Amino acid sequence: MRNPLRFPLLLMTAAFCAVPGVRAQAPAGPGPRVSLSAGMGVEYASYSDVTTLINATLPYGGAAPGFKSAVEFFGAFALPLSDLWLLKLEYAYTLASWSPQGAYGPATISVTMNMPSVILQYMLTDRGVYNVKVGAGGGYHFGNMEEKYSYLNNTYAGKGPGMVVEIEANTAFGDHLFAFLGGNIRWELIGPISDGSGTSPGVGSSGLAVTLHSFGAGARLGACYLF
Repeated sequence: MRNPLRFPLLLMTAAFCAVPGVRAQAPAGPGPRVSLSAGMGVEYASYSDVTTLINATLPYGGAAPGFKSAVEFFGAFALPLSDLWLLKLEYAYTLASWSPQGAYGPATISVTMNMPSVILQYMLTDRGVYNVKVGAGGGYHFGNMEEKYSYLNNTYAGKGPGMVVEIEANTAFGDHLFAFLGGNIRWELIGPISDGSGTSPGVGSSGLAVTLHSFGAGARLGACYLF
C-alpha cells in the first residue's frame, strides 16, 4: 500500500535541505523576537471523500467541485531558538461548506477542522522593518462533518495527523506591531469519521469509510506583535 505521508515528508525534507544555501545571502538583522500573531485566510482544498459522498447521495444539484474554498482563522506564538531558527506553536480553524440539492430539498454539508501544530521556522531574511521566514511542521488534528438534510441532522467526528509547509512575511507598522502576510500548503489525514454510535456517513473515494483527508493551499492576512 502506498504511504500517504511519503510526498509531504519528502517535500518538507527538501525545503529544509535547501534553506541553508540561502544563509550566506541572508542579510544580518537584529535577530528574531518573541511574537504573537493572529488573523484569517482563505484555503483552496480538495476533500476527496466528502466530494465522493455528496456526489453519491445528493446528485441533484450537479457534481460537487474537486476543490473547495474554506475560510481559516489562526493564532500563533513564536519563540526564537537562535539567530536563524524559531519554534512556532499555532492553532488554526477552518470551515468549508457545500449546499447540494437532494430529492427532498436542499442540504447543507459543512466540514470544520481544529489544527494545533508545532512548526519549525527558518529566517530567510531579517531587515528589522521586515522579515521573511519559511517553516514546516504538523500536529494531531480534529475534524467534524455536519450533515443537514430533510429531517436528518448528523455530526461525524474524526482525528489524525496533519502537516504544513509555510512561508511568512512581517512588515513593520511600528517598533512592535507588524503586518502578517503568509501562505501555506497543508495535508490532513483526519479520519475515518463516525457519529456517537460509531456509524460512518458512507463510503469515500477509496471504497472505505469516509475520512476528512484533504490537500490544499492557502493565503493569510493578519497582525503580528513582536516583543
